[in-house]
Amino acid sequence: MATVGDNDSGLSLNVMPMLDIFSVLILFLLMSFSVDPVSHDLSRGVILPESSVLVSLDERPTIVLERDAIKVNDQLLFRLHHGRRFSHLKRHEVNKLFKLLKSMSDANERYAKNKDRAKEIALEIDKSHKFSLIKGVMHTAQQAGFIKFKLMVSKAI
Repeated sequence: MATVGDNDSGLSLNVMPMLDIFSVLILFLLMSFSVDPVSHDLSRGVILPESSVLVSLDERPTIVLERDAIKVNDQLLFRLHHGRRFSHLKRHEVNKLFKLLKSMSDANERYAKNKDRAKEIALEIDKSHKFSLIKGVMHTAQQAGFIKFKLMVSKAI
């Protein structure tokens, strides 16, 4: 360290406190880095129910039940009439949903690193739908190989 009145000594700097500060700063930045990469854009035709507990979603397939349509990963499968029950869906509509979900489930099984997460699917459901439609879609997804469901909700204010 430099002292006053020492003409013959050179200027030296104690580096250890600076390294301590940098290590704390790096630790702080690593701890505050978000490990949750998902920001999910909701479909325009969906009003989510409210919840006081929110857990964010990872990347996983998403079934969207809008007021007037069913989509899987933003792919329109078919249109719905408001208040339509699952039993009112045509056989080819249910088969189309099943085949698409089955192909996604098979691909997840082959390529997913985490096999448990490969069996999860997210549901984005408009709150006006009847439970029979939701239950039927969930049953179809279960038959296709998805056994864990993540339901999207909006945060209650």
